Amino acid sequence: MKLKLELQNKTNCTFADEKLLTKIGKEVLKIVGQQNACVSLTVFYVDEKEIKEINKNYRDKDKETDVISFRLVDNPQNLSLTKENFRYEFDEATKTIYLGEIFICDKVATLQAKDFSNTPFREACELFVHGMLHILGCDHHKEEETAIMKHYEEQMIVFLDKNKIN
Repeated sequence: MKLKLELQNKTNCTFADEKLLTKIGKEVLKIVGQQNACVSLTVFYVDEKEIKEINKNYRDKDKETDVISFRLVDNPQNLSLTKENFRYEFDEATKTIYLGEIFICDKVATLQAKDFSNTPFREACELFVHGMLHILGCDHHKEEETAIMKHYEEQMIVFLDKNKIN
């Protein structure tokens, strides 16, 4: 498994941690059955103004939100994310398939952390998991999809707890 994660901390967020997000991301890949993946993605920590603008432009919702993700590789057959299966998407320079981008608003994460009895750091980690699951093709528009995504998120909560990621 290879996960190349680039972190763009546009807000100088104090709890942005590229190494930890990479560790969490690798676990997400494992739980969704992508342990052979060779992938990369970018995570942006943005302010309220930027997340609101993104939400308005791409989702037609004129309000701030916590996390938005943009999936660049469609994988409806849930093929292993490898060069063999995605030769046109595979980047020889990085030896990965670029999956997409996740935007996390650290201010919104900080505000809603209290509602979930989380620290802002933990909330941002859970938002990253949620965004990464979307990038990997999970969704929550239909009941069946929601159940699958919730199952993965519950597995990741156990992982975060076990690794004392608070």
